Amino acid sequence: MKLWITTGITLLVLTLSGCSTYHRMINYFSSSTPQTPYAQQAELDQNIQRCEQQQGEACVNAGSLYELRGRQYYSAALHYYQLASGLKTPASYSALGHMFENGYAIPQDLSRARDLYQQGAALGDGTSYLYLANLYRYGRGVSKNLVKARQYAALGCKKDNVMACSIRQQLH
Repeated sequence: MKLWITTGITLLVLTLSGCSTYHRMINYFSSSTPQTPYAQQAELDQNIQRCEQQQGEACVNAGSLYELRGRQYYSAALHYYQLASGLKTPASYSALGHMFENGYAIPQDLSRARDLYQQGAALGDGTSYLYLANLYRYGRGVSKNLVKARQYAALGCKKDNVMACSIRQQLH
């Protein structure tokens, strides 16, 4: 039981941190072949249909499902995140920023990632605050600044992002 909880927490942390190890693991376990159809195909199809009806959260969900499928699906994920940002969906900015920060389907651009995170934060997206905190915490594309990192983590925590709360605690 403890192993499953620890594994779950580890996967959550790796997901939220944008760790490439997580994505390599997902690529291994989620690859689908004609013999083994994609387990979440119905959910993906439903989100795509709702996205086509201008429902931004559905666009983000479709993008996330594609991103989790692995590298060969990053372009599709990027497409749906871009559609969601066109609809001004707050979570789309952290998702797009994550793509730019890590160079998924596009060249890595930390400045563009930061700009997208700031747009998402301005719309109240807690994950955008978390990602801004991490940029400043580690000096990724910005000068390392633990004061700013704490501030962004605190704002993310106020938006109920538990990872931001954890970082805020670590930085005190």
